[in-house]
Formats: sequence, structure tokens, C-alpha cells
Amino acid sequence: MTNLGRITVTRSDIARLTGVQRPAVTNWERRHSDFPQPVPSLDRPGVDVFRANEIAAWLDRRTIAVSGRRDGELPGTTFGHRFRQALGDNRFSSPEFVRGLLSQQDRFRGEVVSDEYLKLLLAMVFVWGSDHDARSSAMSLVGAAQHVFDFNQRITGHEGSTALAEVFFRQGPTSRVECAEVFDLLVDHYRSAHGRRDGGEFFTPRSVARTMALLLAATGPPPAHVHDPFCRAGEVLTAMLATLPAEATPHVTGTSPGSDALALARMNLALHETERAELAYGMEVEATAPQPGWQNGADWIATNPPFGFKLSTAAGEQHWHYGPPGSRGDFAWLQHVVSRLAPGGRAAVVMPNGAAFVGGRARKIRTAMVEDGVVECIVALPSQLFTNTSIPVSVWILTRPKVRRPDVLFIDGSALGVMTGPASRELSETDISVLVDAYIAWRGGEVTGKRCSGGTVSVPSRALGLAEIRDRGYRLTPQTAVVPDTPLIAADATRQPVALRMERLRSAADRLKALEAELEWSGGQRTGDLVIPTREPGTDLPPGWSEAPFGDLAKISIGPGGPWQGRKDQGGEGPRVARARNISGHRLLHQDTEVLSPQAAEAYAKYRLQAGDLVMTRSGTVGRCALVTDAENGWLFGTHLMRIRPLTPSWSTYLLGFLTSPAAQSWIDRWATGTAVRSLSANDLAKLPVPLPPEAEREKIGHTLYLLDERLRSHSAIVMALDAYREELLSLLMSGHMRME
Repeated sequence: MTNLGRITVTRSDIARLTGVQRPAVTNWERRHSDFPQPVPSLDRPGVDVFRANEIAAWLDRRTIAVSGRRDGELPGTTFGHRFRQALGDNRFSSPEFVRGLLSQQDRFRGEVVSDEYLKLLLAMVFVWGSDHDARSSAMSLVGAAQHVFDFNQRITGHEGSTALAEVFFRQGPTSRVECAEVFDLLVDHYRSAHGRRDGGEFFTPRSVARTMALLLAATGPPPAHVHDPFCRAGEVLTAMLATLPAEATPHVTGTSPGSDALALARMNLALHETERAELAYGMEVEATAPQPGWQNGADWIATNPPFGFKLSTAAGEQHWHYGPPGSRGDFAWLQHVVSRLAPGGRAAVVMPNGAAFVGGRARKIRTAMVEDGVVECIVALPSQLFTNTSIPVSVWILTRPKVRRPDVLFIDGSALGVMTGPASRELSETDISVLVDAYIAWRGGEVTGKRCSGGTVSVPSRALGLAEIRDRGYRLTPQTAVVPDTPLIAADATRQPVALRMERLRSAADRLKALEAELEWSGGQRTGDLVIPTREPGTDLPPGWSEAPFGDLAKISIGPGGPWQGRKDQGGEGPRVARARNISGHRLLHQDTEVLSPQAAEAYAKYRLQAGDLVMTRSGTVGRCALVTDAENGWLFGTHLMRIRPLTPSWSTYLLGFLTSPAAQSWIDRWATGTAVRSLSANDLAKLPVPLPPEAEREKIGHTLYLLDERLRSHSAIVMALDAYREELLSLLMSGHMRME
């Protein structure tokens, strides 16, 4: 096994070994204060090097987004795993082991359904990590797992179960910590595979659980009692415990109404070194009294109540401190959590965003809770975090304060998160950090009174006093609260924006005048002098005209197939890549273009563009065209485009005009094939018949169309500049900063 402690790596090495671009490593180092520090090197004086073991440990906390995962990499795979593999570190790998376990499912196909198989895996991991006697043989391991969920004999008696147990003996985890890692990955897989069907009530996304836990751990001493009144698979409890110092030994309690979920929670906590947790069966929110021994309340409560829960009629009408919630389960949970807090305790509760603004009973309860000072902070999270619903949620931080704060903090994290699947999102460690940093800054006085004062807070946040919350009708939505109510007269308007807009306006106007002068006519002919030539009866073309297939006039090439090799970003050096989305107004837009590294671009040299080329979309919306100007010389063209290189450069503008004509577009539409996604081949485009006027007239037509395109662009720029100018001028006039003489 490679000893990473004896290896040093440069920033370029880190990029290569993790499969990212070199600037990404610099960004990690700049944005994260906990990034390892460089160490002196005798072998490479003057070059920053880092200890590989420290880099690996840091990268272990960085999950690879779905867009960056390689073939075979499971959800949850970290850059640390990839880094270790590249260095030949063959120590136990939780993702690799989980991948091996999942690959064994084919042995059970048609006899054991997928969720049963995953429960079998979870049971075996638990037994392997907690019962050393079960490691005596494969049969012992299967027998012990049998009793965890009381599996049917057709599952544990299947020959595949024994083969599965033997995988543990060959390459299984060697410590309880590794077992806990495997258990967490399997829970994540269960959630992503079965959350929409029957597993959604079991699991809280790991990043959400960690966010809640770190918000509670941000201030105050370690808790003596932590509790989750709807503990699912124990993932929120284990997240809270993971934030505590090693010497902390809190009383751990939880309740669940599902027997399978309760079994998973017990296993999860046991593997995370918490065998003495007290877990009870039942729907705690409807209970009339706490469990024996829990009466003094908890210092920390974190929970993710069931979505859409309907309270029973009897429970809804019993005494509630802030008002009867009726059947609204969300406001029953909020009140229940507050009632179970010890004095000075704090709670984090996942709520649907609607809880922050709905009316009726909910508004009355929300009003009473705010007036009583138990609502401390609300954090809006992005959508698609949960497998069983795409709706966005918020985390409510509640408290039983000994000294009441004069305001409530609102944090808008709705724009955070990275996509880990087609319809699933995850909060990264950086996302979680900025949310917690905003909360800590407020607790420390950095976010005061009206809005964030700056500093390290990098997520929209704002604290509102009670008077302003009353004025807003107790609407507690962070997305609206973080933006102050702007007066109609902007007091902070300045002259500089208007001067800049005026400069842009003058520039566009000057350009338009120059174009109008040139458009008066190339060669001395005005557009008013256009004439209709006479044609001989029975002919389709004017005198002197001819016709040729498009392939005789230009060389047609299609873009590269498959994914582009080499990571692309929107900064740095290297050629830009033209995509279909960049075609607008018969030109290539420079906004939202990818940049390919110079090294990667060498493999795509034959896809270079030069001034005078045309590009046309060949799939999707077929036939959209653009002229490559000097500003795009040297770009590359992308997969769904064709490059058209006229054999004579002066033909470019004429061919562009012809391709955009109704007749040519109709021909292209007829020849495009496909149902869901239509496409046109280069061979077919080469057959397009092109009418050709005499050379001199062809150049005049092309030049005129070019000038018209430029004029359209100038008019668009004028409209945009005028609109912006009006907005800036209005602000100054309406605020009294400028007067009309």
C-alpha cells in the first residue's frame, strides 16, 4: 500500500490526479481556509508542494458532482477516492466495496426485489461491524443478518446470500468506521433508488442533515441531550453527533413510527459508536406526554418531519401552546419541537416553504411564535434535494431563549447546490459553509439590524426586527426578506452609471451613422434604384445567372462526435468553443462560451474556425446560421454544428444570405430527418441548389445583406442602451439628483 505521508505533490499534480483543470486547484486553495498549507521541498526549490496524505484527507470531503463523475463512479464518490486511486493507494475503499456489493444483485434477479436486496446489504454491513462472532463463517454472517429485519427464508436461504457474505470475508471493511462509511453510502443509494416509491420516508439527504447539525453546533456548549422526534434512519442524529468533540457523551433519543426505519436507525447509531441511544416506536407529535426520562427537554433537536403529514382530529384539537393547528402537520411539528426543548435549547426543523407564508390557522400560529421569540432563523434551501419531492424546503432554527434577540435572521440559500443526477441536487461542503458562516456572523453581530455588513458572508442574508416582520404580515420567506424594501426614489443613485450608458449610447449612434452612410450604396447604387430584371419566358433564372450544388461552392465539415476531451471552463486561456446557443442575428455571441485549454485544443485542430467561415446548426433546430468574423478567428466549432468554408472568401456573405432565405430554409427543413431530434447531414446539404448571379452582382448582394445585419445589430444595441439610459435617468430625476433645465 502506498504511504501517502511520504509523497509530495504540486498544484499541477493535484489537478492531474483528481481530473480537474489546474485553475480549480487554485480556487480550492483561495476559497477554503482549511486547504492544506505547502511545505518546504529540497527536491524542488521554489516550487510549492503539499503532503499527499493531507491533500487526500481534504479531498475526502469533496463529493464529485454528477457532471464530473467518470464511468463506474457511484454517487457519493469523492475527489479523495480518485486522488488515492491515481497514486496507487490500495487501502480499503468504501465506494469500491459498495460497487462490488451492488454488482452481486444479479444473483437474485427475479427472486428478490431491489429494496429487499438493499436491506439485506444494510443488515450484513451492520452485523459485520458489530458482531465479531458472526465473522466466523459466511453462514454465520447470513444467519445473524436474518434476524435484523426478520427476512423471509427465500432471501437468506438463497445461494446468492452465502456468495454475498463471502465478499465480506474477501474484501470487507476492517473497522467500525469503515462499516459506518459503507452503511452511509448504501443509505444514500437506497434513497436515490427507492425514495420516490417506498423509501422516501426513511432518509434525509446527508447534506441537509449536516447543514442542520452544523447550524446547531455553530454556537454554545456541547449538548447534554440530543433528540429527533421523527428519526427516520438515524441520519440526522448521527450528523449531530459527528459535530461533537470526542469527549462529549450526550443522551441520545429519538422516535419513529416505522419498524424498518427504527431498525435502520438503531443500526446506524450503533455503527457510529452510539449503542446506548434510546429509540421509541410511535408518532411522537400526537403523543400527550414525553417518554419517561425525557421530561426535562433536549438541548438540541433536529428533525425532518414527514411531508404532507395530516394530524388526527383528536390531536389537532388538543391544547397547543401557540394555537390548534387543525390537520396541518407542519405547525403541529413546529410547536411540538419547541415544547420538547430545554430552556436555552435550540432546534433545526425542515419545513416546506409554504409554512412561511400560508394564512389561516398557520398565520396565527406563526404570529404567536414570532412574538414569543422562539423563531430565531430561517434558511431557504434549493429544490431537488429530496428524492421523493422536488419542492424546495427551509430549515427553521427555533429556540427557547433565556434572553430574547430583537430580530430574526433570514438566509437565502435557494441558489446553492450542485446537480448529482438528472433530478437530484446536493449541497456541497462550500455551500454548507457559507450558510453556517452567515448564521455565525449574525450571532456574532456581523449581520445586524437591516442587512449583512459584508465580511466573509457570501450568501444573501438579512436580519429583520419585529416591527418590520409585523409590517410584512408575518411572512417569513427568506427570498423576499433578504431584499430590503426599496423606496421608489433611489437615494444612492450616482452620475457614473449614466455617464457610462451615455458613452455606450454615443458609440452605438456613431456606428449606426457610419453604417447608414456605407449603406447608401456600395458602387454608387442606392437601394431605391433597385430594378426587376426581365426574364425570358419559360426560364427560372435571370439572364447571366446559373445554378450549382452547394458542395461545389464550399467545403462542409461537421463538428466532433462524442464528449469533448479536456475540461472546459469560461475563464482562462485557450480557444473558445462555438455552440448552437451562441448563434444569434447571423453572428456568434461571445457570452456563455466555453474555453478549451490549449493542451486539449491541440486534438481538435481540424475544427478551427477562420474569418469568412459560416457555421450552421445541423441537429435540433436545423438551419440557424452565423458568419465568423475576425473576432471569432481561431475558435472551435461544437458537436451540433457544421462548418461551411466557401471556396472563394468573397462568397461568404452571399452564401449566408442564401442559407437564411425562406426558400433555402424550406429545403433544409424538408431534407432534415429524424423524429424526436431532427438532423441534416453534410452530404445532403451539399446537394442544395444555389442560384448564382454574376460575380460582381453576387458580391453586391452579399455586401448589402452584411450591412443590413450590422445595421440590425446596431439598432438592437441602440434599443438596449436607450432602455438602460432611461432607467438610470429616471432614477436620478425621481430622486432629485438631476434636474431638467
